[in-house]
Amino acid sequence: MHPILLRTQLVLLAFILILAITAALHGMDSSAAPLIAACGLLWGWTAYHRLSTWAGLNFFLLSWLLFPLFKIIDRNIVPWHADGLLASLDRALWGGQILPAYFHYETQPLLTDLLACCYFSFFLIVLGSVACYTRQRTTTSAARYFNGLTFLYGTGFLGYLCLPAAGPAFTTLPDGGASGFIAPQLIAIVKDGVTGMDVFPSLHTAVSLFITVFLWCDGKRMAALVCAPLTAGTIAATIFLRYHYGVDVLAGFLLAVLALWLTRVRQVTP
Repeated sequence: MHPILLRTQLVLLAFILILAITAALHGMDSSAAPLIAACGLLWGWTAYHRLSTWAGLNFFLLSWLLFPLFKIIDRNIVPWHADGLLASLDRALWGGQILPAYFHYETQPLLTDLLACCYFSFFLIVLGSVACYTRQRTTTSAARYFNGLTFLYGTGFLGYLCLPAAGPAFTTLPDGGASGFIAPQLIAIVKDGVTGMDVFPSLHTAVSLFITVFLWCDGKRMAALVCAPLTAGTIAATIFLRYHYGVDVLAGFLLAVLALWLTRVRQVTP
């Protein structure tokens, strides 16, 4: 991985960890202590092995482990939220309404079930690609992949800190009661795990799009073709299920394009 990216990410993740410790002390919340301790240990392990071929995987695991700490940061020390600003930008872009307001999943149970499944397929796309490139961790493609992934999570976390927002589903357009067989349970899982500040930019959009295009350009065409409809469904679901404003998804698109340009994976011809 790129040394400047490594150092920058280590500083950013250390800052988030310090914020989480401050938030826990401020809120007298000891429930987060085990997670904070685990993050601290993994941060130290990642810093020590930052030049090894395992660095990309370590940074990915640390980013995912740190993510739940945004909930305690939001609950105890975030002084304001950017939902009003993001909603205003959305209204300016989409004809006077935020983009999710044009869709009503309560009346479309089959489509809601389908898109809810796509939304959760994000985790399969990410974990599958991480496993693939971890096995190939000594290759140039793996280094580029993990550079891109680390860049996306680092930039996304900066966005969360600078423009903390909960999203339409938890502010202006709350869940009206989804029907269907799958969606109600999946929506409940999201509600339980939401941090309150993880909206701008949409990492569901940025990461899934980056991975799909990267796989295609790296010659893994079948994997990319499998990911493509799931990625399209994931991006649609972020709006349809009201988890993101349209501007969040646009920012996610731009981030994915920037990450692909920075990694500059060479397209493999069949």
